[in-house]
Amino acid sequence: MKKTILTVLFFAAALVGMAQKSVDNQIQQIRTLYNNVCEQIKQGYSTENPIGTAVIDHIATYSAVGYKKGKIEVYTYLYDVDDTEDDRFDEEQFNTQQVVMIRENYERGVWQHYREFLYDTETGEPVFCYFRYMNPDTYEQVEQRFYFSKGKMLKAAPSATASKASEALKIAKAMRVFGRSVFEETSLDFE
Repeated sequence: MKKTILTVLFFAAALVGMAQKSVDNQIQQIRTLYNNVCEQIKQGYSTENPIGTAVIDHIATYSAVGYKKGKIEVYTYLYDVDDTEDDRFDEEQFNTQQVVMIRENYERGVWQHYREFLYDTETGEPVFCYFRYMNPDTYEQVEQRFYFSKGKMLKAAPSATASKASEALKIAKAMRVFGRSVFEETSLDFE
């Protein structure tokens, strides 16, 4: 009986270890993607580096609070439809964009907020979210990272509730839709 219990415990521990290794591998792949995208952003657009950038500066003033100003940067991979046989692209478009990263930085009075969203280059699904904001109770900077795979949270650092991860995922998806609309609205449509 003891042997059976020990065997089951050993097997369960091995499964947990394998699952953790898989999560660690996925997180490492996300970090590698993040580093690659950041390097491409630094290099800028070229024939060999088809990454496009849209920058939106915004300012809003509020009578009781003051101003809120910030900047949103949307980075996309630009695919020439003639160069790809991928089914994801509409053949009638000249160029098709896949949002790969969005950075948002804004301040309101003494409050400074920064958010970053990284998307899978194949599926467009969010894989990483980073938030840095000022805690309204302690006035200290708080950082939060979320790693995702197929819409499920892999890890939150520091640990977070499932509702926080779900909220981060919703924000990331909304930002992706916004990012795509920025490029689609600026495209010329000839008849």
